[in-house]
Amino acid sequence: MAAEPLKGGEQLLLDQSLGELDFSRILDTIARRCMTTTGSEAVRRLVPQSTSEALRDELECVDECLRLLLSSDTIPLERFEDVRHLVARCRIEGNFISAPDMLNVLEALQTSRHLKVFFRDRQAGCPNVYALCEPLVDDRFLEKHITDAIDDTGMVRDTASRELHSIRREIHDLSARLRLRLQRILKKFGEEDVLQDEFITQREGRFVLPLRVESKRAVDGIIHGVSQSGQTVFMEPAETYDMNNELAILRGREQREIIKILTVLSAEIGTVADSILAAVEILTRIDTIIARAGFAAEYGGIKPVIVDDNEIEMVNVRHPLLAIQMRGTPQSVIPLSVRFNDSSRGILISGPNAGGKTVAMKTIGLSLVMSMSGIFPLGMCSLRPRRVMTAIGDHQSIESNLSTFSSQIIRLRDVLSYCDRDAIVLIDEICAGTDPAEGGALAAGILDSLLERQACFVVTTHQSSLKQYALTRPAITNASLEFDDAKLQPTFSFLYGVPGNSYAFVLASSVGLPDVVIERARGYLGERHSELEASINAIQQFRTEAERTRNAAAADYEAARRMRQDAEERLAEVRKRRSSVVGDAQREAEDILRKANALVENTIREIREQQRAVSEVKTDFEQQRREILSAADETVSREAPTSSVSVGANVIITGTSTRGTVIAIDQKGTTVTLEANGIRFNVPLSSISQDTGHTKIEQRRERRQSSPVEFLKLDASTNLDMRGMRVDEGLRALENFINDAILGTMSHATIIHGKGTGAMRKAVHEYLSEHPHISSFRIGTIHEGGDGITIVEFR
Repeated sequence: MAAEPLKGGEQLLLDQSLGELDFSRILDTIARRCMTTTGSEAVRRLVPQSTSEALRDELECVDECLRLLLSSDTIPLERFEDVRHLVARCRIEGNFISAPDMLNVLEALQTSRHLKVFFRDRQAGCPNVYALCEPLVDDRFLEKHITDAIDDTGMVRDTASRELHSIRREIHDLSARLRLRLQRILKKFGEEDVLQDEFITQREGRFVLPLRVESKRAVDGIIHGVSQSGQTVFMEPAETYDMNNELAILRGREQREIIKILTVLSAEIGTVADSILAAVEILTRIDTIIARAGFAAEYGGIKPVIVDDNEIEMVNVRHPLLAIQMRGTPQSVIPLSVRFNDSSRGILISGPNAGGKTVAMKTIGLSLVMSMSGIFPLGMCSLRPRRVMTAIGDHQSIESNLSTFSSQIIRLRDVLSYCDRDAIVLIDEICAGTDPAEGGALAAGILDSLLERQACFVVTTHQSSLKQYALTRPAITNASLEFDDAKLQPTFSFLYGVPGNSYAFVLASSVGLPDVVIERARGYLGERHSELEASINAIQQFRTEAERTRNAAAADYEAARRMRQDAEERLAEVRKRRSSVVGDAQREAEDILRKANALVENTIREIREQQRAVSEVKTDFEQQRREILSAADETVSREAPTSSVSVGANVIITGTSTRGTVIAIDQKGTTVTLEANGIRFNVPLSSISQDTGHTKIEQRRERRQSSPVEFLKLDASTNLDMRGMRVDEGLRALENFINDAILGTMSHATIIHGKGTGAMRKAVHEYLSEHPHISSFRIGTIHEGGDGITIVEFR
């Protein structure tokens, strides 16, 4: 990810600023996560991007890899050597690379193919990384040619060519014969006591025997070397000259054949050199992306938002180097939040020494630089690409005749030369190395110039005049680091909008400076300054108390939210269980029906198997029918007179299986009111008949055993509004409402009948008092609605 080139002076200023922010330490931490040397080098070359579109693409790629890492998906990027120089050699006609170097090229090819296939399978979730990996080389023929010719140890295989296989077979046979002859010579020399050791070895590619140095003239041969101790000479016996010479010739032929094979493979690599070099560049970039994603996963990095407006917002960002230092607990680093926009361009941070002002400023600078370099900061950041310029640290130099003050002024001169509305400037202890009055005035002039150029800036100071100056500039916001007056130590909490005291007298007293010196110093300071310090201290205390109250309220809100969420989850679980019970009952009923159908089929099958005569079947059927009718007549004569339907009679609705009890008959005798399963409803008299097949006890048993699916009403309302209805209309609505409530298994309900003349309330109470499923009812309390509503409790 290369940034656009800057002018010489501006580039130097950027490099100095990145160094003062310790950005290289962040890059070193990420570089150690890279799998390749090229990736590590590329990470250390990362600089802030200047274009929004390229930066968004880079951040999307890092975010996609981060999601893969968090899902425990292993990205197949293996460690491989930098092969660019090897591929470049292969492009030269007639040149070749060694077999081990060929394996390095093979590893790069395999990594390219594996990574391409991996992201192709995940292109839906990683579209940007997939687009980046699409040009990766996938040349399985070249991979096969290399693996067929070279084994895993980097040796050329015997099967690489027929010629090589033939030569090596000859070498093997000749070596075996040579060893056999040397074994015989070894045995002979052993008997003559001229050997130093009884073994065969090689020197300069020729087989030799170890002889005692004093016996070197007793044997005819050529000495090829002497041991380090000087007591052993390695001699080639004259008897083996010819065989060793022949073996040397064969090894020469072998080497020439190997070079021929490697030259052919190198030429094949050279034909796809451009693709391989492009793949190495892509793999290097992928390596840096995965390393940045791993850094974000370990330290809690958050993807920055790249915007097009002039606003910068940071919420709960942490200093990355402190988080790295506290590797086990990066969340223990105290965060800060700031915002820059067109109406608020500068932040003036004040407070005691060692209170964290410079750390806070570097946290802002590093978070910006990391975001613009494709690295997730440790907190939420929203920004557009900017140039970061700094004046941090003491740059005094005896060689350059520069003091602390003059070196800072020179740096600020360069900053003012290049800064504009696209710059953010960080200045530590502005104009602190000179007379406080003149330094304060000079600092105010510099800040006015930054505001005039519409640049954003963060400045630290101890000067009270600058704190007052910031109060007169709407575009500058005072800020400070909290100090614990009781413990006399900083808390490092960032207070946005509140100036800070230097606490010079408090800190001097805490280290043992005599009180008389401090009191005299206070006298020189004057009452006005003391009042200012006291006012700032009071503001800090009020801010701390307000922050504590806000945090307590937030904690209460979070507790209430969790309670509500828990209640909703429990309600959902209850509904799920109720649905499960209904489903189980339905499945049980279906199972019973299946068993009944199976029983009928078995009966029919038995009848067919018995091959009974049709006349016998008819005779049995008629006999059973007469017995059933006779039993039914007896039952009817005993329990249910057939003359007429009367109140209290058990009836069945014609054409259905619904049974009920007659509650009332209208005056015309054409409509009856039935009660079935606890529900009352009206039906025509002509549509019912007396139930002669079941007793009341059997009906109750059937009601208990019937599936609840037909009667449950899960969406029943818990209240009924009867206002505006006539009494008869309201009672019909009330009856339907009570039925739905019973089907919905409610425990209570609310009936809104209004006050008015009281006629509706009286009719409702009369109806409720006679209903068998109503446990109790009462007039509502004042808070519930008074005598305009009635609260009903169900049995």
